[in-house]
Order: sequence, then structure tokens, then C-alpha cells
Amino acid sequence: MKSLRADYELYPPSTAKMEEERIAAVKKKADDLLSTGKYLRGEPDDQGRASNFAHCAHKNITLAFYYANTSKCLCQFPEFQEYVPYKVLALVTAMVHALLSLFRKHGIDKSAQVNSQDIEEGYIALNEAISNVLDHPHHGPKLNAMLVDWAQTGMTGYVTKHKPTERMTNEFAPVLD
Repeated sequence: MKSLRADYELYPPSTAKMEEERIAAVKKKADDLLSTGKYLRGEPDDQGRASNFAHCAHKNITLAFYYANTSKCLCQFPEFQEYVPYKVLALVTAMVHALLSLFRKHGIDKSAQVNSQDIEEGYIALNEAISNVLDHPHHGPKLNAMLVDWAQTGMTGYVTKHKPTERMTNEFAPVLD
């Protein structure tokens, strides 16, 4: 989450000299991002249409948190090797929303004050928003392609240790009749 401030340029202008001015400027930037939904969107696509859930902050956080080169990295799970799951996108975006809400309220980094209830409320709303995007004929395929691209970026340099054998897969397969 360290890149959040930089990714959203949550810095006061150099002309702000007093602490109150600097805090007010950051609060305003955070409020603008949240109230317009700009925190969700990246650059428009080639057709000039919105790129939902494509802000570089979401990608940076997702890659750092889920694809980092650690022993607890989720790269080892097949689902994460092919695409970033929708629930991961919703969770990352809910965390971003909660952190930006704290910037809007305080004007300074108060990330230690994030609580699970705020994230859960955002997560529920964002899952619905993602579902709406996925149902759209233009934005749905674009979102899916972006999540595949993010996973490919995250998997760069990662070598899977093993693939489940058919025997292993069958051992865990439920019967869904």
C-alpha cells in the first residue's frame, strides 16, 4: 500500500505553506478521487471509453501483494497463474477505497485505522460493480483481458514447481450431479 500515495498523487501543492493548507489540499484530492470514482479508472482505451478498475494503483498493489516473490506468494495456485480473480480485484479496490476515505477524512496517512467493516462494505459493493462491468459487452471482455495481463505480468520470472496430476485432481473432485 506504500505506493498508494504516489499512484494517486496525494501530495499537497508546493504553494501550500501552512500545515492546514497541505492537509486541506490532500483531503480535497482524496474527496475528488472518491466522489467522481476516478480512483477506479485508468486511462481511457483506444476508443476513448472508460477503463474500469484499471487505475495503476490497483495493479501495483495486486502485483505487490499477491505476486511478490515470497514463500507465501499466490503464484503457486493455478487460478492466480492465469488471471487475477475477481474477488482479489474487489478486495484490493475495497482496501484502496478505505485508505482513500481516511485521506479524505484526515488528510494524512492513517492506514493503521482501516477497519474490517469498512473494507467489507466496500468489498460487497465492489463485487456488484465488477459484476455489472462483466455483464457489459465492451467493458466485460476488456476487464477480463486486463486481469489476464496482470497475472502474466505477476508471473514473469516465476517457475511453477509442479502441476497437479490428473490423479491428484480427481482425488479432490466433487460430484456435482
